[in-house]
Amino acid sequence: MIDISMIKKRWKRVVLTLGLIIATAHLYLTLFAVQERSYVREGRRLDSYVIQGTTAGQTFNLLKVTTKVTRVVAMDNDKNIFYKLNQKQLTTRNPNLTSPAIDVSSNKSKIQHTTQTTSSNVTQILIIAYIRSGSSMTGDILQQDPDSFYVYEPLHFTEKMGKKLQSVQLLNGKFVTIERKLFFNRAFTIFNSYFDCDFSKLDFGTLVHGFQTFGNKTNKFIKCYVRKVGQSINKKLATQLCAVELEKMCQNSKYRTIKTIRLPMQYVEIYLKRYPRLKVIHLVRDPRAQVNSIVSLSNTTRYNVGFAKQKCRAMEGDHYFSEVYRTRYPGRIKRLYYEDLASSPIKTSKSLYDFTGMNFTSAVRNYITGITSMGLHSCAICSKRANSSEHVEKWRLKLTFSDVHLIDKECKSVYEHYRFLPVQKEKDLSDLSIPLRRTN
Repeated sequence: MIDISMIKKRWKRVVLTLGLIIATAHLYLTLFAVQERSYVREGRRLDSYVIQGTTAGQTFNLLKVTTKVTRVVAMDNDKNIFYKLNQKQLTTRNPNLTSPAIDVSSNKSKIQHTTQTTSSNVTQILIIAYIRSGSSMTGDILQQDPDSFYVYEPLHFTEKMGKKLQSVQLLNGKFVTIERKLFFNRAFTIFNSYFDCDFSKLDFGTLVHGFQTFGNKTNKFIKCYVRKVGQSINKKLATQLCAVELEKMCQNSKYRTIKTIRLPMQYVEIYLKRYPRLKVIHLVRDPRAQVNSIVSLSNTTRYNVGFAKQKCRAMEGDHYFSEVYRTRYPGRIKRLYYEDLASSPIKTSKSLYDFTGMNFTSAVRNYITGITSMGLHSCAICSKRANSSEHVEKWRLKLTFSDVHLIDKECKSVYEHYRFLPVQKEKDLSDLSIPLRRTN
């Protein structure tokens, strides 16, 4: 005979156990860490990230007691949770995107009008870089001029959400599509919005993205947004209210800088035409060093060859277009080697400031000295590096000769363009006295 009471007791135990498991998982996700890793086999970029999550109330209280703003950004779809990016954060993934050429025919008259009305003393700066190329440090150095308005990776939200969302709402209330095939069209609008300091056509996701805490002035916007949301103000209204002050900060800035690893050089000419004072910095790093950095994050070598091949293909295309632009727009394109910036940070940074027209003050010099000599090793997208000069050659002591040989083979033509040298013998790899880049 079936004992009903026993079945009920066992069923209650099962339910209680499942409830305990779910509650524990929820507690872990909200109070500790949500970790995601994604490896991309194609294109210019590959990375992973670690993000911590805290509830909105916890984040608001935390801001009251921290001397430096906690990096936060609201999640999508009005969920009452915030992402908190602190010293343990790593960059998010960056899949390569292919897209047809930008269609700006409908914007032709507007482009001409905007060019005519642009302030004559405003300089736009565009940093074109690759994943793990030192772009975070480069952008941080350039934002130390008080007259600089710096935007960190404004295309990340569009790139990541383009495969999930059909459309997003803009600050002006309208909706636009962000599907992948229109990525570069949307990128055109986003870049123009920041360069022109007109945020009405920016979407909410881009504005409140956690990466915007890496800009000294965009970070003030994030603080404003978090404060207002903590006061129970609607998130979209909070974004619109705080964006008013952000626009003012942008409009009052003489230098407007965007750092991106998501725009190939072939799409840069349209900005060179639109903004006569635009300066482009093409940041390059030895592909082997980039691969080593990615290996350190992903803890795997299985993408070495494929990723190196795709990366070097992108670098080769960027070299071609940058050389074309050098001739077509003299004095407006600068190639920057991360190796030079890390080995001689003051000298190289001074040349960047001279190129952009910024004022290289003693305060800027002291800041650069600090971030290139600090004892930080584990921060993946921080601008600070422990002895950055030693960091340059670190890959030679980490990668195996067989891996380096495969990368050298895939990137042969790129080495010729950028003056990198292949490793001829295994013993040469760890001999740091043997240079692997021509300086003349």
